[in-house]
Amino acid sequence: MSRRIIPGTRPTRIELLKIRKRIVVAEKGHELLQEKLDAMVLEFFRLQEERERLRKAAETAFADAYRPLLRAEMTMGARDLEDALALTASIGEIAMGRRTVMGTAVPAIPLPERLRTAEEPGYPLAAPGASLDEACRRCEEAVAAALVCAEAEGAMTRLADQIVTVRRRTNALAYMLIPSLRDTAAYIEDYLEEMEREDLYRRKHTKSLRREEMKV
Repeated sequence: MSRRIIPGTRPTRIELLKIRKRIVVAEKGHELLQEKLDAMVLEFFRLQEERERLRKAAETAFADAYRPLLRAEMTMGARDLEDALALTASIGEIAMGRRTVMGTAVPAIPLPERLRTAEEPGYPLAAPGASLDEACRRCEEAVAAALVCAEAEGAMTRLADQIVTVRRRTNALAYMLIPSLRDTAAYIEDYLEEMEREDLYRRKHTKSLRREEMKV
């Protein structure tokens, strides 16, 4: 297999020392990146398990919200239920933040204690509301569960992108830079050894000529 020599390299001892130092730095960098990559992959799988748990919790929360909503529809009728829900106080705007996972910025959704700031539901209190009140409370819990699940999903996505970037850098060091540095160092070593052999041959040849001259 042909050597991958770094273009423009001068075959000198000083250059060889520089290349050797670069090899040490590159190998250390590769080791650190590989450790970081391994830790990020472990964290990704942990987040994946957490996401699955949160997803199931969100599905359960929506199922729990559907049952009282269905009872309210049976009690009030579909039209009256729609009218009541149209008057329901809306959930306020949810702020987006950031947090750090393994050195990677991921989205964070800081949830307030209550998603709805209004104390009253918004629909007429005279409405037959036991099931409707429960449905509104359950729906709010379901939305909160969905937001928590979305936060975990966002963290997974960002971490997965970062894993791809770190893996690309790790592979570039392992399969491109470090081999080319080693090949270049080997090329300089071979060149210097060849120069030493030629110099030794010249010295021996010069000594031999001088001996011949002295005999004459």
